[in-house]
Amino acid sequence: MIDGRINLAREIGQDLLRHKWQLLLALLTLGSALTVIVVTHGTRQLTSEYNELMAEQDRLDIEWRHLLLEQNTLMEHSRVEALARDKLKMHRPAPAQEKLVTQR
Repeated sequence: MIDGRINLAREIGQDLLRHKWQLLLALLTLGSALTVIVVTHGTRQLTSEYNELMAEQDRLDIEWRHLLLEQNTLMEHSRVEALARDKLKMHRPAPAQEKLVTQR
């Protein structure tokens, strides 16, 4: 049996000082693990944001193509002529009624 009492805090401190390189390596390993966690989380967030932006780009590209088709449809000569004839009651003038305007 041991006669004196052992100071546990002092013993732990002395043990840590004896194995300071191992303690340093353990702390560096822990820091490295936490860094990997933070970087992985940031990468996942950026990947998610990138995927959302790519989906938005695809949606806008499809909308742009639809607008181009609509514009081409609305600009067709036959459609414009039909609208002028039906809605505005316009007609092509006879060649004798045509007047030529020139700029000087």
